[in-house]
Parts: sequence; C-alpha cells; structure tokens
Amino acid sequence: MRMSFIRNIVKNKVFIIAEIGVNHNGSLTIAKKSIIEAKKSGADAVKFQSFKAEDLAIKSTPKVKYQINKKSNETHYEMLKKLELNKKKFKSIIKFCKTKNIKFISTPYDQNNAKFLLAQGVKTIKIASADLIDFQLHAFLCKKKKIELILSTGMSNLNEINETLKFYKKTTIMDNLFIL
Repeated sequence: MRMSFIRNIVKNKVFIIAEIGVNHNGSLTIAKKSIIEAKKSGADAVKFQSFKAEDLAIKSTPKVKYQINKKSNETHYEMLKKLELNKKKFKSIIKFCKTKNIKFISTPYDQNNAKFLLAQGVKTIKIASADLIDFQLHAFLCKKKKIELILSTGMSNLNEINETLKFYKKTTIMDNLFIL
C-alpha cells in the first residue's frame, strides 16, 4: 500500500520536510512555534529527533570541538539532556501536528524510541546517517507494516550505503524506502 508521502513524489510534487531536529532546545513551546512556522512556510512535514541522553553518551563524554562554549564546562551528555524531549512532550507534539495538518517525522536513535514512535502512529521514520549500518534497528523496522523509511547517507561511504541497500532488497519495505 502506497502512502501519501510516496503519492506526493509520484505526482512530481516536491515534499518539503522542515528539519526541527533539536532546535526546540527541549522546549515544548519552541517546538510548537517551530511547527507553526514550518506550516506557514509551506512545509509538508516536520522532522524531530527521538532519543534519551543516557542512551547516547556517558555523563563524562566531552563535547566535540565545534560544540564547546568557553563560558561553560557542560559535557556532551548535559547538552543532550537539555535537548531531549520526553514521551509526554512528544505525544503533545504529534497531536499538535495533526491539528495543524502537517506530517510528523522523527529520527529514533534506537529501537526503544522507534517502538515509542510507532506506538504513537508515526508512519514515517528517518534513519540518521550515523545509524545507517545499525542493522538491529533496520531489522526491527522491517517487521513493521505500513511505514515509510528515509535513509540519510550524509556521513556514510558507498560500501555502507550498498550494504544497507542489499539488506533492504531482501525485505518487503523496498517500495517504501527513500534515500537522501
């Protein structure tokens, strides 16, 4: 079954995804304002990131060079914790997107966040390029029916892209797989 995202592409209509990511700074108010502005700007969808800081970094992990603010000794973990949205906030955002008639998309960084998104009725999942070879996540998502996957390849090399495509060619999700 082809879904709206695919139909838009088939109709040669550009499908615009507003990348909100973590630019909400953990604030539900900023997230909702960003959704409103994305809709006003003509976006068809908004894309967030779904993660728990504890699952991405240990508490002492330092920031990478470009993230360092000389006025703060904040760790990478502390930064992620500030950018994290809890499940209650995500539920509110997903509901808000429905009321604004804009598609909600998210990038889960693990199976638990993917499970949560799918349980909320999210139909389009974007895989971060850093997770392109996370075959446990891919295998989990391939078992789901009626979802669309967007694979980001920005940080990947051709071997990783080919390995991932070879994996998906063995699945039934190929018709709903998009590569960026």
